[in-house]
This record gives sequence, structure tokens and C-alpha cells, in this order.
Amino acid sequence: MFYIHRIKIVALVTFLMLGLGLQAQELNPLYDRKPVRFGFGIMANNAKLKYTVKDNNLNYDSLKLIESVNYPGFGLGGLVNFRVADHWDFKTMINIQFARRDMNYYFNKNVLKTAEMEATYMELPLTFEYKSKRHKNIRMYVLGGTTFRFDFTSDESTDRSDTKPIVALYPNTFSYDIGLGLDIYYDFFKFSPEIKLSNGLGNQLVPDDFVYASSLSRVSPKLLQFSLIFQ
Repeated sequence: MFYIHRIKIVALVTFLMLGLGLQAQELNPLYDRKPVRFGFGIMANNAKLKYTVKDNNLNYDSLKLIESVNYPGFGLGGLVNFRVADHWDFKTMINIQFARRDMNYYFNKNVLKTAEMEATYMELPLTFEYKSKRHKNIRMYVLGGTTFRFDFTSDESTDRSDTKPIVALYPNTFSYDIGLGLDIYYDFFKFSPEIKLSNGLGNQLVPDDFVYASSLSRVSPKLLQFSLIFQ
């Protein structure tokens, strides 16, 4: 319920900012000609897992079903934006993101075991943005790039057993990113609501011989992120 109210507040702020940005007078017309710009971002995320179950996972006769559970998270970070050309920018950030996604394991006799997978990421995204022509105080853009993440809370070195439900992922991950956003110009700053999808590259599962990890052949993190960026 708290998360729903938080989304409503973020949406209200975004629409208010968008309405202010639609003023008839063009504000700060030379802003995009600055070669380097600095700013910060506030993020909301939804963490997911892409995973593949082994064909022979039912060699544990009591295991019936595996499912992933998603949770909302949040983050914040600072950015540096470099002007490349009239319609091209290169942006990098240093972010801290808090995320969570669990794996539920259903066994016989209605037994449920949950592998909790919390993550505290340090992120370094490298992103190219292609911007449309500016219309008054509004400009749209699309983005693509890659992100390096390090998870400070990885269970890679945690002791595991059949009675301790753990699915460990390697702490270092890379993803490819795609998304879109909207630049809204004001007298002294630019505000950009942005949505981005990060798909993990490669298999991040730390293998072991216990049922929780051994039932899976591949696990890769995925992050849907909504950001409010100020420059």
C-alpha cells in the first residue's frame, strides 16, 4: 500500500513539473550547448529474475514448483553528462540501488521455502542518448548503453545447505540498457523523468549441489527503473 502511494506521489510531481515545462516562453535556450553538465537522480525500481529450470529438477521428488517474486526498490546517484553533438549526449552515473527479488520453492505437503535475494548495488551506467528537436521547453530522447553493477550483499561466499534456502548470484554483473525520457527545461535546471530496462548479460548463478541452486540452470537479474533526474 505504501508503495502504491509513493508511485502516486511521483506521478503527481512528474505531471506538475511537465505542466510547468509547457510554458510558452523558451527557457534557458543555450543550456544544451554546455559541454559538460552535472546532476543527480532519484530512482524507483522493480527487480526481477530471468531464470531457467533444469529439465531434471524433479529428481528431488518432493519439489513441485519454482517461482520468482518481485519487489519494489529505490536508489539515488550523481551524474555527469557530456555533449557529443546537437542531438547526442553521453551520460555516466554512480548510483546506489537497493533491490530485492525472492525465489519460492513449493514442495509436497504444502511446504514452501523462500530464498530471499536482497541486493545493494553500486552501479556505473554508460549511456548514449539521442534527443529529438526541442519544442519550447520539452525534448524527448531515447537511450541505450551498458551498466556494470557490484552487489555488496552477494551470497557467493555464504554457507549453504538443503535446509538453508539460498540462491547465490555473483556480485559482478553487466547489463544492456534501453529506455526513453523527457527533458523539461527551466530557468536554472533541467528535469528529466526517465524509464529504463536493464537486462543482465550471462549466467550469474553460483552453482552448488543443494536443491535451491541445483534445480536451476541459469539465472540473470533484470531491473526496471524509473528515474527523476535533475541537471
